[in-house]
Amino acid sequence: MPRVSAKRKEYKVKDLKGWVVMQMKLHGMNQADVAKALGRSQPQISYMLKIPKNGREKITADPFSYGDLLTLCELFDVSGEEKQRLLTI
Repeated sequence: MPRVSAKRKEYKVKDLKGWVVMQMKLHGMNQADVAKALGRSQPQISYMLKIPKNGREKITADPFSYGDLLTLCELFDVSGEEKQRLLTI
């Protein structure tokens, strides 16, 4: 199904959550490692990364702050181009 421009923000948030999960897998990390880096608890990270399965649940808007994204970029050793793309979501 094509993406509707009216839900652009929701799609970007969903893509960001997927990116974080992918980076965790690529670097052999788990939610506890990310939680430690961000100074949060593992259940909070789990909630932040949750992607609703059905259309009734709402996507948590902007689960990560700007500082969180900077920390994640440093944790995952992100390139400059990708860092800029992530920080302009």
